[in-house]
Amino acid sequence: MINMAGKLKILILEDVEFDAELTEHEMRREGLDFVSRRVETEEGFIHALEEFNPDVVLVDHSLPQFDGVTALDIVKVKSPETPLIFVSGKIGEEFAVEVLKMGAKDYVFKNNLSKLVPAIKRALKERSELLERKKAERELKTAYNQMEEKIQNRTHELSQINQRLMKEIAERNKVGEALKKSENKYKSLLLAIPDLMFIITEDGTIIDFRGGSQELAITKDKIIGINISSIGLSEADLKLALEKIKKSLEYDTLENFEYELKVASSLNYYEARVKRLNNREVLCIVRDITNKRKAEDKLNKSLKEKDILLKEIHHRVKNNLQIVSSLLSLQSQHIKEPDSVEVFKESQSRIISMALIHEKLYQTGDLTQINLSEYANELVNDLFRSYSVNTSRVKFKIESNDFPVDINTAIPCGLIINELITNSIKHAFPDDRNGEIKMEIRCHGENCRIKIGDNGVGLPENLDINDVNTLGLKLVTNLTRQLDGTIELDRDDGTSFTIKFNEFESINNTYL
Repeated sequence: MINMAGKLKILILEDVEFDAELTEHEMRREGLDFVSRRVETEEGFIHALEEFNPDVVLVDHSLPQFDGVTALDIVKVKSPETPLIFVSGKIGEEFAVEVLKMGAKDYVFKNNLSKLVPAIKRALKERSELLERKKAERELKTAYNQMEEKIQNRTHELSQINQRLMKEIAERNKVGEALKKSENKYKSLLLAIPDLMFIITEDGTIIDFRGGSQELAITKDKIIGINISSIGLSEADLKLALEKIKKSLEYDTLENFEYELKVASSLNYYEARVKRLNNREVLCIVRDITNKRKAEDKLNKSLKEKDILLKEIHHRVKNNLQIVSSLLSLQSQHIKEPDSVEVFKESQSRIISMALIHEKLYQTGDLTQINLSEYANELVNDLFRSYSVNTSRVKFKIESNDFPVDINTAIPCGLIINELITNSIKHAFPDDRNGEIKMEIRCHGENCRIKIGDNGVGLPENLDINDVNTLGLKLVTNLTRQLDGTIELDRDDGTSFTIKFNEFESINNTYL
């Protein structure tokens, strides 16, 4: 008996009421629990299909005003899942085959109604299977459409991600090919060459691995199950490795660290990358960086040697300049003319200003740049001592922000400061006048300014700094052009010179 949630609804197309009753009697006798509706006309048949919504349709072949074939066509259009069975007094085999081809589920002769219930059961079973199949197809189609929608929504994002990963994927494919070629070869754990891949637990136990391109000195069964504490790591490196494994497991981060390992008689260096696989295991990729580390050490040693060499060069240049200064000093002792002695003294101060730069360079950690403010302050103090300036009568004041300049900028700046400060010391305060020499050094980004002035007697009114005969001011103007800078003269309250230049534009200039 068919297990139905409710009674079967059977629509009977039959013009002979007695035949319909025989049909219903046979179905009840076979145990079907059903309700039925009999119709005779096409109009009644269509109405019953729509309103009664039958589970099975039984039709006679021929009726006075209607026929079974037409009924079959109507069912195929209005209720294609509803099975239709012909129940007729007599039909030919050719017609029976034809109606089956047209879509009828079965046919039963009225004189052999014992086959009706089995035919109904088969039809209902096929209908149930059909409905289930169509339901599954609908669900599959819905799932497919949803999947397609998700794929389309993710396409843009994935395309960008794929672009970033293409290089990595290519590299991994190469590694995969190399690993595939060496499936039967295992790598030495102690050598830990590039692209060794381990699966490690939180406590440091190795549970799986794949090696690189060299054969391992020990077999896979001896590698799996050992703890990283037994491979020869130092206490500090072991602690670091376990911390990185724990952190990656806890935060799902990519962790990197380096460690040392003594292999045979040599000390090797390795880089490890750790990434969580699950809550208890990480993937650890190890690469040998011994050659890289040795190259870096060699480079650092070479740089250190070059630094020492540069310091020695700056030291010797400074010493040679001091020798020249001393020679000038000795030579000036044999000269009686005051003007000639003064020329020697001015030349000496210029040489000392350059020597001081080289001294600053080898005394500091940076061999390419010096602090212009510190250099200028020390240079002025040397000039004050050289000219025996009474600092209680002539004061010196400097205002500046600290900024570095390279040697190509420092030397012309030093010579400019030397000339202008010397000029103030010699000429600004005659007859033991009191006064002040002031220097301001400022640099904001690339824009630099040096302002040197005094409140002394000032320069002659007819003096044109662009057309001067004195060597000192000629040097100042020429050195300013060398810096691709500008010079301004201010005669208010004494004399002041303002030199403006761009430090980066002057970096490739050479000094006289």
